[in-house]
Formats: sequence, C-alpha cells, structure tokens
Amino acid sequence: MKKVWLLLPLLLSLSLAARPDSSSTDTSRFMEGMSYEALTPVGPTDVKPGQIEVIEFYWYGCPHCFALEPYVEAWEKAGLPKDVVFKRVPESAPDSEFYVDAQAAFTADQLGIGEKIREPFFNAIHLDDDEPLRTDVGALRTFFGKYGVAPKDFDAAWASAGVQAALAKAQKLEDADGIVGVPTIVIDGKWKTGAGHKLASGDYMKPEDIMDCIQFLIARQRTAHQVTGK
Repeated sequence: MKKVWLLLPLLLSLSLAARPDSSSTDTSRFMEGMSYEALTPVGPTDVKPGQIEVIEFYWYGCPHCFALEPYVEAWEKAGLPKDVVFKRVPESAPDSEFYVDAQAAFTADQLGIGEKIREPFFNAIHLDDDEPLRTDVGALRTFFGKYGVAPKDFDAAWASAGVQAALAKAQKLEDADGIVGVPTIVIDGKWKTGAGHKLASGDYMKPEDIMDCIQFLIARQRTAHQVTGK
C-alpha cells in the first residue's frame, strides 16, 4: 500500500544557536506520546555494543528539515559524545516527492561530495527558490557540475548499483522505523521525535526543543545501557 507522507507542522525559530550540552535541559518539558514516541517493535541499529545510534530522516525539499539543519550542524561541530553515532538518511519512499532528492543525496555520497553540497543544496532550494532541484534530474546534473562533477560521472553514479542499493536500504530502514514525516530523528531504534511533536505544555516543539529532546533521549538510552550492561 502506498504511504501517505506528511510534512508535519513545525514552528520556525529565527535563532540558529543549538544547545549541544543537555545537562541544563528541563526534561519535564518532554512527555512520551507527545514529545517523543516509543518504537514498537524496536527498530534495527547498526552500531557497536554500548554505542547509541541517532538517525535523522530528512528531505532536502522540506522547509522544516532546512530549519533544523543549522542546529544539527552546530551539535556535530560542538563534538558528539563518544558513544553517539549520528547518521543522516534521506527519505526515499518510492513514487513520492522525496525520491529524486534521495537519489541525489546518495549520488553525491557515491561521488564523494555529500558533505560538500549539503548546505549549498539546502540553500539553493529554500533561499534561492531553485524548485527544479526537487524533481528534475537535469537541474541536479547542472548543480553537481558546479562542484566539479562531469555530466558523464553524474549519470554513471546516478544509475549505479551502489546508489540503488543505498536507496533500497534506506527504504527498508524507514519502513522498520515507521517513518511517516520529516524531519524525524530515531534514537537507537527505540525512540523517535521531530517535527509535529509537542512539548508537555502542548506547544509544538521548535528546532531547539527537538535538539534538547534528542539529547534527553540519548541520556535515557545511555542509562538503559548502563543498567543492562549492553
């Protein structure tokens, strides 16, 4: 059955400052079922014992993902905890508006420029209103050319078995984690939060609230590891 994808409402914030240290976070702001959800059954993870996997499911065309991105980047640049493994997975449901940009993201990774184009790609869509980049392969080929990728190399990577395998893997993970909107962040296959979730007060979470909730859930999972010894 074809999925119905939702770009869930998120109140945008003008501030770009993330809060990488959750030690001062008021955890009473977060309520299960409102601010985050438990995954049932638990989703798959691909990290070593004792590590905590954090996955952000995103779409380049999503304004809420664009609003969250500076916070995520600041969190990364501040230095992730040693036990946290952070990954980005582009939403790639077949026959959806997400698919072309997901293929573009995996093509960029295949060509070794995934990190290089992330911010420019977001900016081109959301600041420069380059709408064709959401769906048009020709526009994407031209965009990649600005970063030294020859058309023949773009086409080869775009159609490669490696990119197709990455898309299939992402789709399988999205199904397992029950992803129905972006941005959604999954913590260790056990919890998910993101756009459309609310604080205990009933207010929609802003980007900084989402980041605080992520770190609250990381801390919760870290405690679970200590209790179980896993």
